[in-house]
Amino acid sequence: MVWSPERRIAFRFGFLVAVLFVFPFPLGALPWTERLYGLLTTPLEWLTCWTATHVLGLGEISTQPTGSGDTTATYVQNLVIAALAAIGTIVWSVLDRKRTAYPQLAASAVVVLRYYLAFTLLGYAVAKLSQFPPPSPTRLDQRVGDMSPMGMLWTFMGTSQPYTLFAGIVEGVPGILLLWRRTYVAGALLAAMAMGNVVALNFSYDVPVKLFSTQLFLIAVVLLTPHARQLISALLGSATPEIPPRPRRAPSIERARLAAKAMLLSAAALSLYQQVDQAHAWRRPPRHALHGIWVVDKYVTDGVERPPLLTDAERWHKLHLWGRGAAVRPMQGPVVRFEALLDPARRTIAAKPAGHLEPWTYTPGAADAERGAPTTLVIDGTFHGRPFHAELHREPEPLLVTRGFHWISEVPYNR
Repeated sequence: MVWSPERRIAFRFGFLVAVLFVFPFPLGALPWTERLYGLLTTPLEWLTCWTATHVLGLGEISTQPTGSGDTTATYVQNLVIAALAAIGTIVWSVLDRKRTAYPQLAASAVVVLRYYLAFTLLGYAVAKLSQFPPPSPTRLDQRVGDMSPMGMLWTFMGTSQPYTLFAGIVEGVPGILLLWRRTYVAGALLAAMAMGNVVALNFSYDVPVKLFSTQLFLIAVVLLTPHARQLISALLGSATPEIPPRPRRAPSIERARLAAKAMLLSAAALSLYQQVDQAHAWRRPPRHALHGIWVVDKYVTDGVERPPLLTDAERWHKLHLWGRGAAVRPMQGPVVRFEALLDPARRTIAAKPAGHLEPWTYTPGAADAERGAPTTLVIDGTFHGRPFHAELHREPEPLLVTRGFHWISEVPYNR
């Protein structure tokens, strides 16, 4: 087998980019390897910060996780990876002029990329259990025009749990298929389709995972490229050759390979199980009796009743309660979100609006006959260190969560 000089150079560069991008996989994707992963990625992080400061003149940048994958540090790190791969390609090409092809190295790279993409997709699939929670009362009380594009997407996904589950399956199935040699082409094809949709959503709704999702999409395309001709022939109805069996090595090597694969898959399964457990824990506690949007009819602070003036930034307009959280919407100004734990037995709410505990006591009114939950509420406590007394009534649940599913619709119900 002889590759053209252009193909050899392209392979060297692509191989080095892939190595730097996935390193030190599978560390970080397996249980109890986070610390070692952090140690091994420190040199690249340091080089990223040094490049940003001394080469690009961007000043000091942070590599600490923020929940965004499109930070300045991420862009600089990708630039550093490309520069290192280009330098490595030049050195490799000078030192290895006689080599005409790299079939074994290419085969090994395919295996690593298969597993990297598979583990990532399976993690994405499990993340769907908690990534898109049902819209909170605060979200439901927000004007559509005040939502960010990403907030709109999260609301759309979280409103339908069956669709969220379907999205997880769409990502999980190719992840499973990528783990085996005879099915990985089908897995890569499905992965390219799934990640293509994710990339489109990330770019269209300004979700800050554009770089990483694009890289995953390109990995799927790279895995498909050697089989593009066979795939096109199959789609056009032509006969395609069967995948040749993998060359077998000595029995001892084969046993070691199978043992290593079994250990890796077992560790991955344990990691996914831990993610599932964390997702269920994240969704607890269940919806309590005070869950919903409460309109403040009377608000007294420091012993003085405050009328509902639209210019009053201290007077409460609405109170949102759910699970472990709460939010206050004042008559004017931004919503204040904070942790709040309900104790129905003691009729108390452990609120932490400023990061420290401010206990509230509440008295529920008569229960609604249909839902069995109170429709009025009285709360006393302190808010940002100031005593308050609030009388509230429950706002009806919005149409978005009450419309439900209908097999028969004589006319479109588009509101």
